[in-house]
Amino acid sequence: MLKTLWEYILKLFGRTKTDTTDGDLTRNATYSKQFEDTQAINFTAIFAAKMTTLSVSESTADIVGDNARVDFLDECMNSVWAKIKRITSRMLGSGGCVIVPYVQNGAISFDILAQDRIMIHEKRGDKITSATVLADSVTQNYVKYYRWTDYKIENETLLITNRVTTEGGRIAVVEQWAGIEDRAITGVDRVLFAYLKSPVDNRRFSDFYGVPITYGCESLIAEIMECFTQIQDEYKLKEVKIFADERMFQKDPVTNKYKMPSKLFFASHGKENGAMIETFSPDIRSSSYYDRLMYLFDLLEKAIGTSKGILTAPETRGATATEIKAGLYDTYAMVCDIRAVIENGIGDYIYACDVLANYYNLAPMGEYETAFDWSYSLIESSTETWTQLKDAQALGVKTKAELRQWLNPNETIDEAQAVVDEIKKTEPTLGDLMGA
Repeated sequence: MLKTLWEYILKLFGRTKTDTTDGDLTRNATYSKQFEDTQAINFTAIFAAKMTTLSVSESTADIVGDNARVDFLDECMNSVWAKIKRITSRMLGSGGCVIVPYVQNGAISFDILAQDRIMIHEKRGDKITSATVLADSVTQNYVKYYRWTDYKIENETLLITNRVTTEGGRIAVVEQWAGIEDRAITGVDRVLFAYLKSPVDNRRFSDFYGVPITYGCESLIAEIMECFTQIQDEYKLKEVKIFADERMFQKDPVTNKYKMPSKLFFASHGKENGAMIETFSPDIRSSSYYDRLMYLFDLLEKAIGTSKGILTAPETRGATATEIKAGLYDTYAMVCDIRAVIENGIGDYIYACDVLANYYNLAPMGEYETAFDWSYSLIESSTETWTQLKDAQALGVKTKAELRQWLNPNETIDEAQAVVDEIKKTEPTLGDLMGA
């Protein structure tokens, strides 16, 4: 977003002070643009996608409790969790991602926004207490309109103000946003949106905004791209060519050019008593180039902080869970950091949904807790885990229902117990086995 437009919007909301600098705005816009680039090999997107898969696949999040508020918030959780890969990938690729919930037709919906569409003005600890968000945009009759939302905490009251402008900053009215009203919500200690900030260290004193997963690796990525160009040139310059005497070909009567049987052939003026055909097929130095490329891939993984296995072949050190974890420890440590960010961000989102449910009376009040069930397939040996579970069941510290639930994660513990009881009914007794 252009710096001048942001300056105008801040004046529009009466903002005279913000902790966000011009450099922050420029960097955030650059990070988003680089992550969204699809014209070249995008290593930021590659690492973001891979770490997202390792972090959230086969994992679940739920709202725990037994009341109507829990049921309502669980629907909110399910909606946002269905987009968790997109949210996490955007967070890692551009430095941060914003989830803004809003009420529409008696239900809570949400928008997923890039980091460059938020300006943070003030924080208290890790909680954002003042910010302006570019919440939405629409084009009508070739004119682009922006909807801006300003959040400010004053004496535990959240003031939410909305304004609509054109791309040039002129105040406007858009019919589809006409029903969005300014609000004042009491008993609130943070803004009503979730900001998921990348766990990568931005290496600056101010940590308001996050940085992409490949932050600081720009020169190394440039070397890799140069190596790609060298490999491409090597193959192009040393393509097989067959030079044949022009007397071997017929000429096209229209173009007066020789008719070639394929693009490999080139017409040449043969020497007297010389060969009619000469082949150009030099050796391609593929091994040296690819050795350097693998070295640069390995170096990039180390610079980002992951183990082998993203761009290079993964290391295998054995079959036990301990050995698997040792071989993937760097990647696993980053996965843990990413999951911590997700838990905090989703917690803020559910908090915002809970406040909105109170304000609009969408569901009866009630206590709730958020619960995350993370997958450990990255560092886990299924054979070793199953053996441990069977030993625990034999010792009486695990039930058959818990073992069945491990085999069938989609079953609840009650459903698993019901199946175990049904199986027990059909099992033969000792008397049946002895023919009694």
